[in-house]
Amino acid sequence: MRKYEHGGDIFAENRKVLDFSVNIDPIGMPRTAAEAAKKAVKEETSYPDPFCRKLTEALSERYGLPSENIVCGNGASDLILRLCAAVRPGKVFVPAPGFSEYARSAALFGAEITEYSVPGFDLSEQYGILPLEDSLLQLDLVPEEGTLLNFGSSRAMVFVCRPNNPDGSMMSLDDLRKTAELCKERGLLLAVDECFLEFTDATSALALLDRHRNVIIINAFTKTYAMAGLRLGFMFSADTVLLDEVFRFGTPWSVSAPSQAAGIACCQETGFLSEARRYITEERKRLISAIEELGMIVFPSAANYLLIRDVRASQTDAQSNTAPVLREELADRGIKVRDCRSFTGLDDSYIRIGVRTKEENTAFIRALEDICNRRNYG
Repeated sequence: MRKYEHGGDIFAENRKVLDFSVNIDPIGMPRTAAEAAKKAVKEETSYPDPFCRKLTEALSERYGLPSENIVCGNGASDLILRLCAAVRPGKVFVPAPGFSEYARSAALFGAEITEYSVPGFDLSEQYGILPLEDSLLQLDLVPEEGTLLNFGSSRAMVFVCRPNNPDGSMMSLDDLRKTAELCKERGLLLAVDECFLEFTDATSALALLDRHRNVIIINAFTKTYAMAGLRLGFMFSADTVLLDEVFRFGTPWSVSAPSQAAGIACCQETGFLSEARRYITEERKRLISAIEELGMIVFPSAANYLLIRDVRASQTDAQSNTAPVLREELADRGIKVRDCRSFTGLDDSYIRIGVRTKEENTAFIRALEDICNRRNYG
């Protein structure tokens, strides 16, 4: 049975909805990128460049890395799958709660999945899930002499998401550096997902690549430049052997010509992201204030999304098992939010919303106020 666990499944709807289940840039795609994609559709009659040469050059200039340290793909999820196919890790550590594609992709290639608790979620008592450092110290792995990669062997790999999805918590660069050192000592690969990082002011893990060949960084324009429909992801690593393997496990034309053209245009944008960060910061603050005033918990977030817990609903559930489900109440009002039940440790009392436009955010706040009023007086 096919099951869709992510946000944005508007195709299952037979009506117009406000889609807060996705977490892409609310400003939308840059005009230059949209125009470049349209031009590529009209003019391109040949296959797209399988090596994404012009795009890779543009990414190289933007991020300050040699082209050989970059590989492109059809979104971050494509590259996560290809990374797991290339490495075939015997054991993979993934955040809980966290993005499900890490575990799903690794499990497809036979990996044993171990979850670790992210800051703000103590899952040790209910699930026996330890913090990352405690989990890693239980491993008895060391790197093979002369290499950090041995394809086909039972290697271990760690996924870290900065900021974490779905809660928006941020591992500091200092903590990430310590994690990278620990992984290096114990022969582990460290895959850092930074698809949402450019919505923040945090420093990228790119700073670690000079000293850590075991670090892989995954990024995408899908979220930051609202290219969800076009799809464009890219991966950075100092280990070119690893990147060659990741490339080999992709299809020959995984990045379309319109996506490559739009990506090049995004690399040349100068003020777009700073404007998006300012907009998201202001609207995130407004949403948090309004939601907390209604008595709900909003988890601290550095990202363009918020994890919300409907505390009163969970208390009602504990007392009578007839709690109203906030997700369904919002759906009745034409608002789609992220169902969080697929995340470890989260139940029906949690939802995740993307920070949308001012008008959409206002509509969400009003719908939430209406729900709370009806619960109190209905």
